[in-house]
Amino acid sequence: MGGESAIAVALSFIEELRSRLALPLPGVTAQARMAPQPRTVPPLMKTEEEAVPSAVLILLFRKDGNWSFFLTERSHSVEYHPGQLSLPGGAQEDDEPLETTALRETEEEIGVSPGVVTLLGELTTLFIPVSGFRVHPFVGWSNGELETAIDETEVAALHAIEMSALLNDSLVGRELRTIRGVDVDVPFFHFGELKVWGATAAILSECKDVFADCFELEKML
Repeated sequence: MGGESAIAVALSFIEELRSRLALPLPGVTAQARMAPQPRTVPPLMKTEEEAVPSAVLILLFRKDGNWSFFLTERSHSVEYHPGQLSLPGGAQEDDEPLETTALRETEEEIGVSPGVVTLLGELTTLFIPVSGFRVHPFVGWSNGELETAIDETEVAALHAIEMSALLNDSLVGRELRTIRGVDVDVPFFHFGELKVWGATAAILSECKDVFADCFELEKML
């Protein structure tokens, strides 16, 4: 499929996704499927009411004809979640709209200009007890080739993940980890050599539910 047909399919998927994000979301039920159990909360961490507002961006784009999105591999010099895989994003500054936070942080971390991103909607907010952030996940898309440039102080590597991998149930695994002295059952997405777990996996779990029907529509066109 190429040319005008490919463009039509892409726009159909985007419009379906925009409509789906405006409907009731899968919410915490979907997030919980990929959340470590038990959720250990160390003492002296912020409560949800005290949490720092933040935002991340699930940025959809076409790569080699396939829908994809970015994950960042955090550097080991950052304060929170060093070395882990995450979505581009960070803490809110002053009283900026959280949509602006997601776009600004994406530009700062991976060099994608806000001007080439169209926001489609927001997923369910997620509280991370360990770091004390309340994360607002936004979904956006960009048409055409994306130019990226990572900030190496925050990002060690940038990975493009195909949406078909996210939707593949066989790429979900579980393992037992000892976290702060507690045995924890940790679900994860296995994208090649990458293991995505924790808050990012919980957010992507809701993405998976929301994207699935829209993705099936595209395959039928």
